[in-house]
Amino acid sequence: MLFALLSLFLVQSENQFVAEQTATPVSAIVAPAGFQVQLLRSATPEEGSWISMTFDHKERLIFGRDDAGLMRLTLTSTENNDKSSTSVSLVENLTSDHADIAKLKHCRGVLYAFDSLYVSATNSNGFYRLQDSDGDDHFDKVTLLKTMDYRSRYGHGTNQIVKGPDNMVYVVNGNDVSFPEGFATDSPYQNPHNDWLLPWPHDLGHDDRVGHILKVTPDGSSWTIIAGGFRNQVDMAFSPEGEMFTWDADMEWDSGTPWYRPTRLNHIVSGGEYGWRWGTGKWADWYPDSLPTTLDTGLSSPTGLTFATDSRFPEPYRSSLFMADWQNGKILRVTLRPAGASWKASSDLFIEGAPLNVCDMAFGPDGSLYFITGGRGSQSGLYRVTWTGADSDLPRIDPEMTVSSEEAETAAKARQLRRQLESFHGHHDPAAVNTAWSMLNSDDVWLRNAARVAIEWQPVDEWRQRALQETRPTAALTALLALARTDEASYQPQLINAVLKHWNENSSAEQTLIALRTLQLSIIRQGTPSEELRQAMRNRLEMIYPSVDVRSNRLACELLIRLKSPVALERTLTLLETAATQEEQIFYAKALTFIDSEWTTADRLRILHWFRKALQFRGGRIVEQSVRRIRDAHLAGIPESQSMELAAIIASVQDEAIKEEPVPPRPFVRNWQLEEVLDDVLHMSDRSIEAGQQAMAAASCLKCHRFGDRGGREGPDLTQVAKRFDRRTILESILQPSKVIDPKYRQTVYVLTSGKVITGRTLQVSKNKLVIETNPLTGESVEVSRDDIEESAPSTVSLMPEGLANTLSKAEIQDLIFALQHPPQQSGP
Repeated sequence: MLFALLSLFLVQSENQFVAEQTATPVSAIVAPAGFQVQLLRSATPEEGSWISMTFDHKERLIFGRDDAGLMRLTLTSTENNDKSSTSVSLVENLTSDHADIAKLKHCRGVLYAFDSLYVSATNSNGFYRLQDSDGDDHFDKVTLLKTMDYRSRYGHGTNQIVKGPDNMVYVVNGNDVSFPEGFATDSPYQNPHNDWLLPWPHDLGHDDRVGHILKVTPDGSSWTIIAGGFRNQVDMAFSPEGEMFTWDADMEWDSGTPWYRPTRLNHIVSGGEYGWRWGTGKWADWYPDSLPTTLDTGLSSPTGLTFATDSRFPEPYRSSLFMADWQNGKILRVTLRPAGASWKASSDLFIEGAPLNVCDMAFGPDGSLYFITGGRGSQSGLYRVTWTGADSDLPRIDPEMTVSSEEAETAAKARQLRRQLESFHGHHDPAAVNTAWSMLNSDDVWLRNAARVAIEWQPVDEWRQRALQETRPTAALTALLALARTDEASYQPQLINAVLKHWNENSSAEQTLIALRTLQLSIIRQGTPSEELRQAMRNRLEMIYPSVDVRSNRLACELLIRLKSPVALERTLTLLETAATQEEQIFYAKALTFIDSEWTTADRLRILHWFRKALQFRGGRIVEQSVRRIRDAHLAGIPESQSMELAAIIASVQDEAIKEEPVPPRPFVRNWQLEEVLDDVLHMSDRSIEAGQQAMAAASCLKCHRFGDRGGREGPDLTQVAKRFDRRTILESILQPSKVIDPKYRQTVYVLTSGKVITGRTLQVSKNKLVIETNPLTGESVEVSRDDIEESAPSTVSLMPEGLANTLSKAEIQDLIFALQHPPQQSGP
């Protein structure tokens, strides 16, 4: 069933606790001892769903709406018996200020600064500045500062906006937005390359778009790209030291694959490359030409980010970073500790509710934390969190996260040095090479990265020979990495020989990774080396492959296959059979598809036996699809002379992966309407979880949806749905699946110039073509040229058919929703 429920996830309008519309009550929210949570307002239907927030110059709150337009709320504080309370005294719809405000669609970011309101209107493809030119407290001037080339309907567009300590405006763009036209030529981050040694055919066709951070002058005259290589980082925040952080999530469908990257907190630095790429091509965070994660947080849906620097929270809370997880109904508290020129971090739970789909948050002028819930048309609420506790309520401080004054001073000097190196980014400076060169040998990856980027910005004639003649191994290999990224093919022989000279049996694991990645980049950017160089590379690589280091095995595997090493097949098959994790195994199986000869029948038998196991791997939706694609690539390579002998096992691995047992047909019960079931669902108490899970199977939910360790992957995972949506929302999405559709699962109708109509979900988007998935159950897709598309429009019909609950009794519907609110533990990704 594309019980795409919750694909479809949908409009939250009323809370399960009362029949009228209201946000989740504070009684359903858990906060640490000493903190008080107050629900200040539940949005009415006319006020829409709120997804972004900012305080203006009069300490009022302005909200960006999910659909279109802006709201403004005035807060009033009162004192009662030495206790202060805050309430909403005025609600204004700002669309009445100016006709163009109503045209600002899906306002993912709002910022009041410089006597202006800045708005990221994602679905209007623009970044706007609103001003009150006559001082009457109404925005009468709406200026489009920049058109954003946003090519998706999935929400990875222009996101939050933050004022920096340098009095500049920072804009967060997701991976579906191209770099803005006319960006500054001295931007430290430019021209992201895929840099894939073995490009997977299914990844080709995407534009080189990546999520990025922009620094903008208040008048919008200059746009500088600071860093990139993100997927859909929604927000960012500045630490008390002026350091930038963002929280980015990979596609959860990819969990369980070798290219999946857990949701990660990233320290943003000038020229920082964070390695997100389309499809299977995401870089590992240990690549020496990328920067590592600061903290992995598991499957999450990052939204708001804010430091408590200006709060009235006590320590250790005031020194913390707070991060909102929309999917899991949580706000996390992150403790940061200096580590060289960067930071290390740990996190713990701050606030949790069900549902508590937090979209944005900010500390107000009163030092309290304010946050809003909403998104995807759901019920919004405004909450205030204040400290009312005593010292005895404060948490124990982790000794490992404490910093001595000496350590703090050392870290501050390292950050200062990093910023000095970053001052050379984006332009030529005669002092850059000499200043940065010594830091190429640093043990601190952040200093080494800043130095390498500074050098790469200088004319290569100024440092090429120095790189080739450097004698310190780490400095030499890092300089050669920079040289490999210059596309200078004429110097490839000297570069490769220098790498092989400095990389030997005495090299550290980190030096080995730099050497291997440099050899890869030389081939990728400078072309295939001579046979003499290829043989020299094979000789060295075959000495270390395989090793105990999974990271070097991955890089060496790709190199040996690209260089057509005669030992690559046998050694990689052995690694495939002995690797400890499914992620490693999938990596080797995929790499082996690039070996198109040398396969004996016995070799083919080994890989085919592996597929019998691999089709049962756990993980996101993409796991099964990827294993099938790897299988199909291997099957296509089997010559006729071997296919007859292997016919039986080939037939066995062509079978579909195990699915849920077929559901016997059930008799029709009733064409259920929302009002017939709603009151019983809202007021039910204890129900049977087991009966609910049985109802889930009976209604065919598990054909398409994951719940715990059961079910398909074509629709959204329902395991944590109750963290995002309440009983009414869940019931509404079951009975009215097309009312609101999750953008990730919404289909688009394309009318071609030939008159043909194609309906499906867009998988790949580029300037010239689209790849459209026409059957989510089989993964079948078609490629369409943009020139052949006459018109397109989002489908108003959900993939989930109506009436799937019509074979259930009212009691079974209650049990089903109760079971969704009490999910089982998942044993795998």
